[in-house]
Amino acid sequence: MQKLKSAGSLSDQAYNMLKTAIINNEIKPLEYLVEEQIAEQLGISRTPIRTALKKLEFEGLVEMETSKHTRVRTISVGEVQEYQVLRESLEPLAAQLACVSMDSEQLLFLKDLCEQQRQSIEEKDFSHFINLDTQFHCYLAEFTNNNKLKEFVSSLCTQLQRYVILTNTIQASSSEALKEHLQVIEALERRNPEAAAECMTNHLKNVSRRFGTTPKK
Repeated sequence: MQKLKSAGSLSDQAYNMLKTAIINNEIKPLEYLVEEQIAEQLGISRTPIRTALKKLEFEGLVEMETSKHTRVRTISVGEVQEYQVLRESLEPLAAQLACVSMDSEQLLFLKDLCEQQRQSIEEKDFSHFINLDTQFHCYLAEFTNNNKLKEFVSSLCTQLQRYVILTNTIQASSSEALKEHLQVIEALERRNPEAAAECMTNHLKNVSRRFGTTPKK
C-alpha cells in the first residue's frame, strides 16, 4: 500500500484504500489486518487506522476478534442469497423511483457506464467491468434522491462485488449482464417506472441464477 496524502481525512483515505483492497481480493478473506503494520505502510498513526477498521467492521467487511486482532470476513453462498433477497426488493424500487426523479444528464451518465462495460468486455478487462457494474447499480440508487436507499443498495452491491471477484465467474456472464443493464436503460428512457422495475427484477433474478445463489425466500 502506498503512503497517504496529507490532504483530506486520513481515516477516510485509509478506509477507502483498505476497502478497495478487500473488495478486489488484494487482501484475502481471513487475512489479519495489523494496525501497526498498516500504519507503517501508509505512513500515519494507528488512530485513523482504528477508525477505518471500525467502519469496515460496521459494513461487514472485517471482524474484530479482540481489541488487537482484526481480520477480513469470509462471504458464503448463504450470505449472498440473503443479500440477493434484499436486492430483489430494493433495487426494482430504486429503478422505479429513479425513472421519475432522474434527469437527462444522469441518464446519459448511466448510458456511458454501459458503453464502458461494453469496451471492458472487448478488452477482456473484467476487473474494470465489475467496478462499472457496481457503479451502475449504486448510481441508479443515488439518482432516486433517497439517501437511505442509496446507502442500503451500496452496501449490498459491495458485498456482491466481493463474491463475484472471489468466485471469478464474471467472464461467462458479462455480456448477458450488460444486455440486461441496457434493458433497464431503455425503460428509464421511456420514463416507464413499472417497466424499469420489471427489468431490474429480471436482471437480479438472472444474477442469482448465473452465480448459483438463487435466493431462498
